[in-house]
Amino acid sequence: MKLLVISDTHHKTDLMQYAAAQCKPDAILHLGDHISDAYELRRQFPAAALYAVKGNCDFQLGADTELLLTFEGVNIYMTHGHMFGVKSGLTSLIEGARRVRAGLALYGHTHKAALRQESGLWLMNPGQMERHDSSRAASYGIVNIDGDAFQCDIVCLPL
Repeated sequence: MKLLVISDTHHKTDLMQYAAAQCKPDAILHLGDHISDAYELRRQFPAAALYAVKGNCDFQLGADTELLLTFEGVNIYMTHGHMFGVKSGLTSLIEGARRVRAGLALYGHTHKAALRQESGLWLMNPGQMERHDSSRAASYGIVNIDGDAFQCDIVCLPL
C-alpha cells in the first residue's frame, strides 16, 4: 500500500496534483492548512482514499485535528502539529503518538521536511507544497506499507 502525505498546501494545487500523479497513491493523507485543497485533489484522484486533519489555517466545522489510522497493521497518527507546539519541539507530539500506540506520527505546520526515529517511533513532516526560494523546495512524503512493516521517504519537487 502506498500513501501520499502532504501538508501546508496553501492552495498550491498544481504541485499537489503533480505529487499525486507521480506517486499514484492508494490513499492521500493531508495534514492541514487548506484541507479544502485535499478535497480538490480527491476529485481528480477518486480511486485514492482521502484522510485529512485541519490545521491552524483551516476553519471548517467538523474536521478533526487528529486521526489514528491503521493500514495493514501499522498505526499512523496524523495531526497538523500546531496543537502540540511542534515549532518549539516534538516532545508533546511524541507523547501523544505513544499514548495511542502509533508506530508513525505525521505532522506539518513547520513547513520543513523532516524524517527521524525516536525510540521506535517514526516521525515524518512532509514539508510544504510551496516553493519559497532556492533554500526550501516544495516536498511531500511517501509511506510504503507491506504487512506490518513500512518505509518512509521525503520527495523534494524540482525548483
